[in-house]
Amino acid sequence: MYAFESSGSRKSLHAMVIGSLIGAGILFSVSTVPGIPVPYLFQLGAVACLTATIYLAGKYSLKIYRYAIEPNTIVDATGMEQYDLVVTEIVGKRMSVVSRVALRDMDRESITVIRRSDDTAKAARAALCKDKRVFRYENTPISPASCYIPVPEENSVIVIPVDQRMVEILRAR
Repeated sequence: MYAFESSGSRKSLHAMVIGSLIGAGILFSVSTVPGIPVPYLFQLGAVACLTATIYLAGKYSLKIYRYAIEPNTIVDATGMEQYDLVVTEIVGKRMSVVSRVALRDMDRESITVIRRSDDTAKAARAALCKDKRVFRYENTPISPASCYIPVPEENSVIVIPVDQRMVEILRAR
């Protein structure tokens, strides 16, 4: 019915990866200076920076998410076709469905778009995610805006990037 792939700007992600690599290089270089006290602490810091680089690359850079609203095989009592929100993770040539939630299970009135630049964003995020399991399907650790989709039956919240058409469909169904 409708689908889109996460294709937002990843400049902040790339800046964090490059910064982490530069930090590791500097820390390794400083650890080789003769007469420096406790060089192993600088080397440990460099290893931590390299670990952060590998984590960021593996979690965000190598993955693409596809978000789709697809028909379900279930037909309700009135004969109307049911739909699901399906999140597919693509890593290289491998595709796997990581989330499938029936639209009838969602709390449509509570679907919220939160922009990072809002002053009340932190409080709104905390209120939406309080005592719930949060599933983030985004390609960047710092996104300008996110769509929070509560699933009350599972006591969870799904977080995806904002796509205006997708939000309109989710709220209408």
